[in-house]
Amino acid sequence: MKFEKVNMPLNKNLYNKLNNMCIFNNLKLEYKNGIVFRVADTNVNFIEPHRFIIKVNDIVLVLLCYDNFNLYLYDKDIIINMPLLKELIKEIKEKNYGA
Repeated sequence: MKFEKVNMPLNKNLYNKLNNMCIFNNLKLEYKNGIVFRVADTNVNFIEPHRFIIKVNDIVLVLLCYDNFNLYLYDKDIIINMPLLKELIKEIKEKNYGA
């Protein structure tokens, strides 16, 4: 069985929005490119999503992007949009969860 590894294209608009939001909030954005693994001679694909990692006060937010449009928080059960993400970051920055 042969596998083909293909890098997923990145939506630059989405990346720029996240990066600008992190710069505005004095946070660092770490990005890991998504990959599609294709099984040769079949219609089977395995998708490793794009990962956007934001660290806020010792709390790590992992945002996943499977399709270059929707963001998910930690897994595919929690859809998150920009206003909700901004509110989440604001709440984490205002509270001291470590104490």
